[in-house]
Amino acid sequence: MAYFRRLLQSIAIWRPKRSTNQLEKLLSYRFKDNSILERALTHKSVTEVSHQNMERLEFLGDAVLSHVISAQLYRRYKQASEGELTRRRSALVNKDILFHSGESMGLHRFIRVNRGVKLSDARVRRNLVGDAMEALIGALFLDGGIVAAEKFILGRLMRQQKELGEIINYKGQLIEYCHQMNLGSPRFRLIKTKGPEHDKKFVVQVKIRSRTFQEAQADNKKTAEQEAAELAIEALSRELN
Repeated sequence: MAYFRRLLQSIAIWRPKRSTNQLEKLLSYRFKDNSILERALTHKSVTEVSHQNMERLEFLGDAVLSHVISAQLYRRYKQASEGELTRRRSALVNKDILFHSGESMGLHRFIRVNRGVKLSDARVRRNLVGDAMEALIGALFLDGGIVAAEKFILGRLMRQQKELGEIINYKGQLIEYCHQMNLGSPRFRLIKTKGPEHDKKFVVQVKIRSRTFQEAQADNKKTAEQEAAELAIEALSRELN
């Protein structure tokens, strides 16, 4: 009887399409204790025993993520107020960003989950991948300390500023602010392009009424506009504080 129960359980579990070795290659990190990584990739639908699934590692990963992002923002934005730092951290430490980052590395292909969990449901998948990202951060911290966790966090999140700029939408925030303050619409001017065709750089500057702000440079015009908007928001925030 016990054999058939185990057989039914094994059939009900969706097995990962990829091995943990492949995930370790993506992470550029080799776990000393592979059981930690296995736990981080095991959903509670497989086992409700908390020390055998990802839940406890989620708790740890959430705290480590907040610590690393907070420290990085504190060092990077030396003039920012507490409110500005909190806003920036919230933009980076949330399920949407975790899901976006986890999806980009195909994390769902490594997770063990009961077949009853509907991965085709967008909300279910978003929560699953977001939780697994937190658990993975917790696993890296547990196995390799803060250095391993920080390398992953900064590599997957902070270095995606160009991509995240579209999610955070600094341009939209600046337009909304200008309208609230009756400043009219900000103008985004393409100052110049430089470099060869295969490595072209776009330089954009924001102008609000007669005032111009610091130029921003990026690989495409859209990203350059987002970064120029961010610089303008930073300048305006410093003046308000």
